[in-house]
Amino acid sequence: MTIKWYQSNQNGAPQITGQAGSLIAVLNACLLNGFNLRTLTTITRVGNVATATADAGHGFRESDTVLIASANETAYNGEKRIRNVTTNSFQFDVTGDPATPATGIITAKVAPLDWESPFSGANKAVYRAKDVTGNRLFLRIDETPLTGDANYGRGARTALAQMWEVLNDIDNGTGKSETWWRKAHNESATARPWVLVGDSKRFWLAVNWSESYPNRYVPYFFGDFPSFKAGDAYGTVIAGYYDLIYNWGDPASNEVSDYVYSVGTAVGNTGIWLARGYSQLGGRINAHWVSAPAANGGTGLGYTGIPYPNPADNGIYVMPMMIQEQTGPSLRGRLPGLLCPLQSIPAPEPWKYQGFVIDGTQRELLVVNGSQSSGGARMAFDLTGPWD
Repeated sequence: MTIKWYQSNQNGAPQITGQAGSLIAVLNACLLNGFNLRTLTTITRVGNVATATADAGHGFRESDTVLIASANETAYNGEKRIRNVTTNSFQFDVTGDPATPATGIITAKVAPLDWESPFSGANKAVYRAKDVTGNRLFLRIDETPLTGDANYGRGARTALAQMWEVLNDIDNGTGKSETWWRKAHNESATARPWVLVGDSKRFWLAVNWSESYPNRYVPYFFGDFPSFKAGDAYGTVIAGYYDLIYNWGDPASNEVSDYVYSVGTAVGNTGIWLARGYSQLGGRINAHWVSAPAANGGTGLGYTGIPYPNPADNGIYVMPMMIQEQTGPSLRGRLPGLLCPLQSIPAPEPWKYQGFVIDGTQRELLVVNGSQSSGGARMAFDLTGPWD
């Protein structure tokens, strides 16, 4: 599966703000439609390498997955991982022997994750993975302003994020779990930085919503995970805030999605929900991320006593995490896409690191500051994959 990542500073990317509808606009762009549509001037080919030119400032990035369409020579069309990006050109691989130059009114845009939206309404949207190898549970986002005290993050600055086993329409179904995905500090049009990383079955969305604590991203998650239980029809997770917080509070309050616990630590109210327990019976059940068989406790991801870089070899180290459910407790599966750094790796902004070798595969990681441990937490998203 292709891992794709998006960021608020890309050309044409919608912005998350404290206003209703802004989160849905971002999810529509990244999951359904793509963004930054451009008309290409030419596509030429030498061997199996195609070079596309566009107007200066096209805004595509090195290693972006771009969706090319409307070339008469169909081999040029489809999703392409681009490289050798300049201000007005990029290259990609092409199969076969299509004519060169390509003909037609050819377009390119940042490719979406290719999910679907079976229902939508005013400030509401439902998303579902198309990948038939997954569980295909429903994500429902409701940006209707939350009633109550605005000092507790209510109003339009926070969205209700729900996981449903079945949805019959935009509002009604069965098997519900819910969290809150906070978007912004205030109900204003001020854009807040965000990063979204995902594939055809799941995604992470990290939002730096707090204006009081710059560069502290809070991660939200929805989708399937590689389960330890065979035939796990409910191996799907939603993660976010488990309660709303004071307007001026630390973004780490009431969320643990960038926190790792020791294996066996009791699971409490976490804002991380499995659709059902491993028995496949009943309803939602709490979970959290775990790693390392140690005494009870935990820390923000990457917030350890190991210096950066590692003194012995100048290395950077990360480790996988697992999902531990409340029942038992039991190790339910592997957490996809997010690795736990063992050091506070520098990340003055979301920062790509290359050259990691994990399970014998060289990988590229996107390191993002978390909110836990007074901003010392670090999240390492695997941009190479696969996540299964």
